[in-house]
Amino acid sequence: MVPLVELVVRNGRIVLPEGIVNGEISVENGRICRIAVSGLPKGDLEIDAKSRIIIPGAIDAHAHLYDKKFLNREDFTSGSSAAAAGGVTTVIVMPLDSPFISGPSIDEVIKLGCKKSVIDFALHAGNMTPESIKKVLEINSLGIKSFKAFTCEPYQMSYDSIEELMIYVKAINGVAFVHAEDQKVLNKAAKNLREKRKDPLAHAESRTNEAEERAVRKVLESSGRTGCRTHIAHVTARQSCEVIEKAKKKREHVSAETCPHFLVFTREDVEKKGPYLKVNPSLKLDGDRAELWNALRKGIIDIVASDHAPASKEEKEIGWTDIWEAPSGIPGVETLLPIMLSEGVGKGRLMLEQLVDSLCTKPALLFDLYPRKGVIQEGSDADLVILDFKEEVRISADRLHYKVGWTPYEGMKVKGVPTTTILRGSVVAEEGKILGSPGYGKFLARW
Repeated sequence: MVPLVELVVRNGRIVLPEGIVNGEISVENGRICRIAVSGLPKGDLEIDAKSRIIIPGAIDAHAHLYDKKFLNREDFTSGSSAAAAGGVTTVIVMPLDSPFISGPSIDEVIKLGCKKSVIDFALHAGNMTPESIKKVLEINSLGIKSFKAFTCEPYQMSYDSIEELMIYVKAINGVAFVHAEDQKVLNKAAKNLREKRKDPLAHAESRTNEAEERAVRKVLESSGRTGCRTHIAHVTARQSCEVIEKAKKKREHVSAETCPHFLVFTREDVEKKGPYLKVNPSLKLDGDRAELWNALRKGIIDIVASDHAPASKEEKEIGWTDIWEAPSGIPGVETLLPIMLSEGVGKGRLMLEQLVDSLCTKPALLFDLYPRKGVIQEGSDADLVILDFKEEVRISADRLHYKVGWTPYEGMKVKGVPTTTILRGSVVAEEGKILGSPGYGKFLARW
């Protein structure tokens, strides 16, 4: 008798590195055991994909899921549940205000994540300071290989300090992950605006294309000198895309991300949604949005991440009166994949394989999780998402799993949704319902 395997997913259109094939997948011990056209042995659990597309679990490489100061906004259980419902099986957790730059602070987050997270997670160290640069080796010994630095307030490091950080990060073949906006340019732009205006558009206008372009240029010059792998966070400006493209043509070790909100919204939307679209960097103009899609399609921008950073309605509402007092950030981890499916693939801006690259494979490659994550192949973790490209829904906060109870995408119609999310062979979400348990998620150490 042929022994049963844990799980078999049948009758799917599977997105493999070689292309899309009709077939089935068996899972044993949480990993993909076999991929075949047909004929796999029966599983303890059988799932009929009903001819739907199967992709690797999405990886959100930039998500602020936890800060002990802001548990009213999000925590590991609520944030990871939202991720699972949206087809995200791995998050790389970014610090918000409480730093991850010491052994105790990192141990605390890892232990809590292992106890509370529904999905797998890794960590970015940060927010780095000049004093923490010499801790890179110690931090790496805890399973972290990426280090967040800012060129602007409130966590600003000088360009010289960031270059010194790159030297240390290069030594462990890690990644310098940089929020790139030049503080001098920001100061110049914001000076008059802060004195004269408090409306939501004042903040958006204060964070200029020039500030981002200048910082990206200077950071990539340091990257070129040090040879350090460098990742530019949440690109918004068309000029930044040009700088990044030139660096890539020189074969420098640079990668870049953007976020769904920069691909969907522009500054015009700030007039309607006000503080609920206050983000750093700020939303730009329609020409910038068009260039972001172009850069993503051409591979100049490598990945799309949510930069999930929710704040409560009460905290955001202050911004209608004084935008400078409202916190920045929006919830986005649960809508990351549906929006990119609908706005990207559904509207012909991206091919399905490009979407899989930007949400699954490239994040795994860039942040040292591949081939365990980010790909459907034998031996990889059985992280699978079944997609229904025919289903059309309106995004509604009351159907999402965030603590804060709102989304900037309220009422937006999307076509194409994740129906089943499988993490290491276990169904953790189905049709928007969370089936996974807190503590099932594992910490992904990267040495």
